[in-house]
Amino acid sequence: MKYGRTHYGKQRYRCRDCGRQFVDNPTRQPIEASTRELVDKLLLERLSLAGIARVTGVSPRWLQTYVNQKLESVHEDLSVSPKKKVN
Repeated sequence: MKYGRTHYGKQRYRCRDCGRQFVDNPTRQPIEASTRELVDKLLLERLSLAGIARVTGVSPRWLQTYVNQKLESVHEDLSVSPKKKVN
């Protein structure tokens, strides 16, 4: 059934059975794998998120979400060993 419009003006629909929202023939495409790889490389170079968004052409909001997902997927195993004492 019809469920309003997107901020781009496209008709939005909602499934009566599951409640899922979708747009018929969306114009916004997912970020390509090559762009994701470039973002990963630029993150390793410790560039600012705003700079990475400008260079790659992705939105700052998408980039922040992507970085947050990357951070959640990293297994954080910290072990502290005592420092050797020098006499």
